[in-house]
Amino acid sequence: MIKNYDVLVIGGGPAGATAARFLAQKKYSVLLVQKSFTFEKPCGGGVLLKAFDEFALDKEKILHQVNSIKFVAPSLFGVAVNLEKEPLAIVNRLEFDAYLRTLAQNEGAEIIEGYFKSYDGQHASIKSNGSELRIKSKYLIAADGVNSTVRKVLTGTLPRRVLTLYAKVEEPLTAQCEFWFGKDIAQGYYAWSFIHHKGAHIGLACEDESKAHKFFDDFCEKLGASHSPKAKGYYIPLWEDNLYRKDNILFVGDAAGQVSPFTYEGIYYAMRSALYAVDAIVDGDLDKYKELWQKNLKKRFKAMKLLQKLLLRWDWIIERVIKLLQNTKIHQAALRFWSGKSTPTSALQTIKKIIKLLSQKI
Repeated sequence: MIKNYDVLVIGGGPAGATAARFLAQKKYSVLLVQKSFTFEKPCGGGVLLKAFDEFALDKEKILHQVNSIKFVAPSLFGVAVNLEKEPLAIVNRLEFDAYLRTLAQNEGAEIIEGYFKSYDGQHASIKSNGSELRIKSKYLIAADGVNSTVRKVLTGTLPRRVLTLYAKVEEPLTAQCEFWFGKDIAQGYYAWSFIHHKGAHIGLACEDESKAHKFFDDFCEKLGASHSPKAKGYYIPLWEDNLYRKDNILFVGDAAGQVSPFTYEGIYYAMRSALYAVDAIVDGDLDKYKELWQKNLKKRFKAMKLLQKLLLRWDWIIERVIKLLQNTKIHQAALRFWSGKSTPTSALQTIKKIIKLLSQKI
C-alpha cells in the first residue's frame, strides 16, 4: 500500500519540525518521521532568545534566561559579558523538540515514529512499528541530523564533523554559562559549562579524539567537580557550504552541516534554514533554498569560520581577546556580531577588524 503526501520530512528536531509546521500551515500534506520520540539531542540547549519571537514560540519552554556569559582564557582569567541586550535561552532539548513537533501536528502535519530506509525519487521506504511503509511524495526534506541516513544513502556522504564529549551533572558548577578556551582545554574549539534545569551541562569539542577523555577529565577538575562524570560522545557537524539539495530532496540543519562555526549554535540556524526550504517549496523553485540561505547566512558563517581559525589557534591571541572583552564597547560589538546584528561584508574586512581589535589597548 502506498500513502501519498506533498512533503515527506525525515527527522523531527528543530529543522524538521519547523519545516513540517510551516508547510502544514500552508495546507501542504506533510508526513514527519522521527526515529525516536525519546531521543534527546546532546546539546547545552542554548537558543538565541529572538527565536521565540521570530517563530512564535511559547516562552514558558525557557528553563533559564542567561543574561551573562563568562569567557575563560587559557590562564584561567575570566571575563563576564553582559547579555541583557541579547539574552540566551536555555531549553531542555527533549521537551523542546517534542513541543516543536506538537506545533507541527497542530497545524495538520502527520507524525510517526520510524526510520528511513530508501528513496527512489518518488517513493520512500519507511520502517515504523514493525511494518514497512511506502510513501510517495513530491518533495523530501532530510533533517535527520549529523548522522543523516538520507544523506548517506542518497549522496554517499556525511557532514564533516568534530567529536564532543558531554555530561549532565547535578552539582551546581556554575550560575551562568561559561566558555573555556585554550590548546590544553579544547584544541581550537571550546569547552562549556551551562546552567541547566538540574545542575549543569558540561562538555567540550576536541580535534584529537584520542585525547578527548583526558581533556574532559582535566576540564572537570578545573570546574571543581567532585568527580569526573562519565562522558558521552556525539559529533557536531562542521559547516562547508556544499550541500543544499539533490533533485527534489532538500537538506536542512545538521544534515547539511548548517551549524555556525566558532559558536556551534545550531538550533536557531536549523529553524531559519527550514523556513528557507519552505519558501522554496511554496514557490515551486527548489534552487531558491540555496539562494535564500546564502543571501541571509553565508557571509556570517564565513566570517565565523575565519574568526575561529584566527582567534582560537594561539593561546596568546585568546588571552588578549578575552582581556579586551573588559572594554564595554568591544564586548558590545562582539555581541552584535554574535547575535547577527552586524556581519563583516568580506573576509578582508573580517581580518581588518581582528587586527584593529588586537591592537586595542587593554
